[in-house]
Amino acid sequence: MNILEEIVLNTKTKLEEKKLRLPFNELLSQINLENIEQSNFKKNLENKSKAIIAEIKKASPSAGVISENFDPISKAKEYESSGASALSILTEEDYFLGSIEYLKQVKAITNLPILRKDFIIDKYQIYESKLIGADCILLIASILNDNELFTFSEIAEKLGLDFIIEVHDENELSRVEQFSNALIGVNNRNLKTFEVDLNNSIKLKEIFKGNNIFIAESGIKSFKDIEILQQHNINVFLIGESLMNGDFFET
Repeated sequence: MNILEEIVLNTKTKLEEKKLRLPFNELLSQINLENIEQSNFKKNLENKSKAIIAEIKKASPSAGVISENFDPISKAKEYESSGASALSILTEEDYFLGSIEYLKQVKAITNLPILRKDFIIDKYQIYESKLIGADCILLIASILNDNELFTFSEIAEKLGLDFIIEVHDENELSRVEQFSNALIGVNNRNLKTFEVDLNNSIKLKEIFKGNNIFIAESGIKSFKDIEILQQHNINVFLIGESLMNGDFFET
C-alpha cells in the first residue's frame, strides 16, 4: 500500500466516524440551499500574469512538521498583505495535521477565497466544505473514478463552489478535458512516490487543449521557478512548503 492509498483508507475510516457524530441530513439542514453564495475563487485567478494560491499547512508526509509555531491566522494575514490571490488550507488531520477549524478561523479574518485542501471521496465532504466556508474544493483524479468526478463536480456547482481537478499524468489529464468549468491543477509531486518534477506541469500544459485555468502545484521554490513556468503559459501557482518555510515573496 502506497502513502496515497493509506491516506484514502484513513480518510474513509474517519469519515464514517464523523457521519455518526453528525449524520448527513443534519449537516444538510445547516446549509441554506435557498440562498447559495457563488464563490469568487476562480474569478480571483482569471486574467492575471501571476496569481499565487498560498497554502497554509503545518505538516506533510514528505516533509514532516513544516511549522513548529503554526499560526494559520497570522500566516493568512501575511499572505494576503504579500499579494496572494487565494489561500489553500489543509484540513486533513492525521498526515498533514490540518483541521477544518483552521479554515473556519481564517475565513473569519480574510477577504481572500479559500481552497479546502483534502482528500475528498464522498459527497458529505463537499457539503461540509460549503458549511465551513470553503470557496473551492480539490478533486484528485487518481483517487476518483469518472462517475465520481462528474457527480462531485455537479454537487460543487450546485453549492456555488469552484473546484480544482488535480492530475498527475497524461492519462488523468485526458479524463478531465470534458470538465470545462474546472480549474486544472497539475501536481508536480507524485503522491505515490513523493518525487517532485517541475517539468510535469510544463509537459501537461503543452498537450492540454482546453481553456481552463491551469495551476502548477508543488515544487515551486522561487520566483525563478515561476518565471520558467510563465514562459510556458502557466500563470497560476499553488505554493506551500516554500512559503511556510520562509519569505518566498521577498526572494
